[in-house]
Amino acid sequence: MKAALPANESKRLDALKASGLLDTPPEREFDDIALLASQICGTPISTISLIDETRQWFKARVGIDDPETPREQAFCAHAILEPNETLVVPDAREDARFFDNPLVTGDPNIRFYAGTPLLTRDNLALGTLCVIDRVPRELNAGQLAALEALGRQLSLRLELRRTTELLETANQELKNLSLMDELTGLYNRRGFFLHAEQQLKLFRSRQSERSLWLMVGDMDGLKHINDTYGHPEGSAAIKQIARILTKTFRDADILARPGGDEFTALILNTLDEVAEKVPDRLEANLAEYNADSGKPYDLSISIGLVKANFDDETTIAQIVKQADEAMYENKRKRKRGRAG
Repeated sequence: MKAALPANESKRLDALKASGLLDTPPEREFDDIALLASQICGTPISTISLIDETRQWFKARVGIDDPETPREQAFCAHAILEPNETLVVPDAREDARFFDNPLVTGDPNIRFYAGTPLLTRDNLALGTLCVIDRVPRELNAGQLAALEALGRQLSLRLELRRTTELLETANQELKNLSLMDELTGLYNRRGFFLHAEQQLKLFRSRQSERSLWLMVGDMDGLKHINDTYGHPEGSAAIKQIARILTKTFRDADILARPGGDEFTALILNTLDEVAEKVPDRLEANLAEYNADSGKPYDLSISIGLVKANFDDETTIAQIVKQADEAMYENKRKRKRGRAG
């Protein structure tokens, strides 16, 4: 069933266009919130959905590939009709509005939907933060409250994008959602595990000739740099390692600094022969930097590289442990080589 138009549709569309969000590139802050919603509610799919005149466009999405759908198929077009309520559909096949919807009868085979509207200060619903499952279900009270809290925070963030004088307040309110390492701009430990666990689930659900690999790296000699040249120089060295890693890996790969001198990289959707060349590319990029840096020390990093196993229930934490063990063996070999 096609959703009716909101009574304030003209004002709502004006507000949506004024937001400047439509057809903008992906942004990490929105991707992170969609990921958190999926993780909190335990659903394979989540989106930040904006309802334009004829389409539903996704500012962020987890678990689906299409960037938009026709508005007449959008569950979120129904959700914005009640801007102060969260629309929950336990089983779309049993709902007169959705049982024959192409998104129910075909891919992605929606069964469960929960969408909380994203509101301007004038109570105009631009779209929703929603979570979707392929099986009928319910959210518990805690999950529903968390989804609505994320929706309120996201609504605030959307509104404050246009109000620079309140930007510091918004950043403080969203600080608890931060998944970033402030020094390097890479993901922190929490951000890495959230994204890595989601990617592992997705890869296990697909049949592909491509693989998922994990690299763990330990920067060599950071204590010596700190003790000899000072902690500001040590911080600069950490940032430079992050830049070299960013140069070495693809934009699609997930890079993180869990803490201290530790780095991780999840290499997504790659061929084995490509992943196996990563250590050589990294060594070449380090050598190039060291040759031109003019620093009284060289940057180096000991790494462990392992291929994720999709045939069992191995967790990301266990894969990290395997890569850690490979990294420490690499470090021991390098020390023995220097001693020899």
